[in-house]
Amino acid sequence: MMRLLALFILSFSLTGCVAPQSGLVRSEKHVDYVVMEKSGRSITLWSHGEIVKSYKILALGANPIGHKVQEGDGRTPEGLYVIDEKHDSKKFQRFLRISYPNEADKAYAKQMGVEPGGMVGIHGDKGGVSGFFDRMKPNWTQGCITVRNAAIEEIYDLVAVGTPILIKP
Repeated sequence: MMRLLALFILSFSLTGCVAPQSGLVRSEKHVDYVVMEKSGRSITLWSHGEIVKSYKILALGANPIGHKVQEGDGRTPEGLYVIDEKHDSKKFQRFLRISYPNEADKAYAKQMGVEPGGMVGIHGDKGGVSGFFDRMKPNWTQGCITVRNAAIEEIYDLVAVGTPILIKP
């Protein structure tokens, strides 16, 4: 895993600020990549090989250990993905979709005879009364990553579509 992370970091330090899938040059405002650690419950934003900001994860999927295999398993995916969409969310303030399932995830789910699921991302904590009760539980999502609403605002501004995200166990 450390070797994979080292290659990941090296590849982006050599490519500068070019967004991987879009081919667009990112502004200096955006980070180069994101590292999320499920066990450490943290999201770290990186730019030019340095940590820009770290955030505490409030909640993961209801069954957070292991890689997401199928819809409804309550797991958060593990591996290398990209942020492939960003939008406002009535329920969660902001939403940054992660490119799960990728082709390997789809093939594995097909082999297992299950649906891989989708719409996994990083989002806010709901706020209000329902958010208060959700925050009392450590893992309540269907596989998404929840951070405080103030954190999702910063992450939303700093992470562009096309930004790689490495999700570690």
